Amino acid sequence: MAAFGIVVQLPGLGLAVARLGRDTPAGAADTAATAATACGIVAAGMLLLPWRGPAVVAVVALAIPAIALAPGPPLATIPAAFAVARAVSGGAALWAWSSLAGTGLVGVASIVLRGGAPGGIRVLVVTIVLCVVAAAAAGATGRRERFRAAAREEASRRRSAAEEERLRIARDLHDVLAHSLSQISVQAGVGLHLFDEEPTRAKESLRSIRETSAAALEEVREVLGVLRDGSASGSPRRPSQGLRGIPALLDEARSAGIAVHPSGNVLSGGWRDDGSVSTAVQLAAFRIVQESLTNVRRHAEGATARVLVQVDSDSVSIRVQNGPTEHETGHQQSVAGRGILGMRERAAALGGTLEAARADDGGFLVTARLPARAGLAA
Repeated sequence: MAAFGIVVQLPGLGLAVARLGRDTPAGAADTAATAATACGIVAAGMLLLPWRGPAVVAVVALAIPAIALAPGPPLATIPAAFAVARAVSGGAALWAWSSLAGTGLVGVASIVLRGGAPGGIRVLVVTIVLCVVAAAAAGATGRRERFRAAAREEASRRRSAAEEERLRIARDLHDVLAHSLSQISVQAGVGLHLFDEEPTRAKESLRSIRETSAAALEEVREVLGVLRDGSASGSPRRPSQGLRGIPALLDEARSAGIAVHPSGNVLSGGWRDDGSVSTAVQLAAFRIVQESLTNVRRHAEGATARVLVQVDSDSVSIRVQNGPTEHETGHQQSVAGRGILGMRERAAALGGTLEAARADDGGFLVTARLPARAGLAA
């Protein structure tokens, strides 16, 4: 742009110099036109220098004489327009508008003082044109900034979604592995203890280990399927765990040596699998009960656990409490652990709440409340 501005003004400089060489009464005017045209060329050359905001003032100031006095069209408008546009888009809009205000004042003053001189009119018209250029540059800059802000927001949203998905997978893996490995450890201990004296019961423990490990592998395969193609590969061999799987979960806990009450159907409230409770809430309820029983097995061996899941028209309430035991290793440590944290995150993600704390009798209590219709879009 600088080179273009210089080139287009060179013919005007040549014309002004040619007039300067003539012996005419208008010699002073020719000298002023030659100097003014040279100023316009210098203004274009300044665009090649390292750019700063105040530079627009110098470029416009040098272009004014060329606009007013140079022969032919006001070609010095070109470097002035480029300088103004660059200043506005580069964050120096105040300098650009200040320069245009000064240019307009020069044009008005020239018209007033010199009685409507053509040079003043040219300067005033060019000022209006440069204001239009500045406004267009400001609009383009605003659109660019809005586009960048939208792109940043979209990138942030995608990062948040990816982080949320990562946390969900981590919670699922933790729940599946912690529960399954804990149950396998208990059954393995029973099998080793009874291997010599009661081989039949030891065989049952091994069978339980095989079933538990197979189920855990299947769940892990379903969870990790989303890492390959965004969804579980193929059709799952068994439906996702939900409220209907909680009674079987309690039976597994009893087989692992936990005295779980009640012995009948733990679900109350007349729940029917009619879609009144969303799949996401059912899975969260299952995982919360699963993790709570895993903590009982790990931290309160031999304690009695009471489990109640209350299903209402608008919510699912969960209560898992274990009594104290002489062998308790301390749930207090698990309150800040990954298991409790994962349960809280599950509840919060669905708009619910979860509390985990010492019970009045010295045991441990987990209570959760989940909105029944949460996560329907999932």
